[in-house]
Amino acid sequence: MVRQVMLVAMAFGISACTQRQVNAPSPVGGRNSSVNMPSGNTVGMGSSKAAVEGFMAAVKKADLQAMSTIWGNEKGPGRDQFKRDELEKRLIVMQCLLQHDRWSLVDDSPQLKTGGRQTWSISLARRGASAKTTLTTVQGPGGRWFLTDADLAPLRDFCS
Repeated sequence: MVRQVMLVAMAFGISACTQRQVNAPSPVGGRNSSVNMPSGNTVGMGSSKAAVEGFMAAVKKADLQAMSTIWGNEKGPGRDQFKRDELEKRLIVMQCLLQHDRWSLVDDSPQLKTGGRQTWSISLARRGASAKTTLTTVQGPGGRWFLTDADLAPLRDFCS
């Protein structure tokens, strides 16, 4: 995933994304108010679906801090695994490509993958354009769920 994000950014010429201004950390409410974002030292989300909803809510608000508590892998959040500048670069690319006016789950249930991973199909709309992609979650420490992968290729036109 790490290499994938950087390669996608280079392939799509996303220099504009890395120069974007992002908001300071703030509380994030999801597209629906029932999403409870991690607070304090809590990381990840209580369910796979909540990880997708929480991450997309953080993307909408350009809240890199909130994104960093949900993006990760079976070892935990990415913020505990990468240097700050590297983490920010990766999150900015994802934030740029996943930025949306609205989004929705294509199905109410994920596709189950090996290693306990769950893949969710989502639909995004932005400035009259639409795209579908997948987000993958995995359970980490303490039973918390993290967004571990996003198929960014279908979202090329979303970052302009």
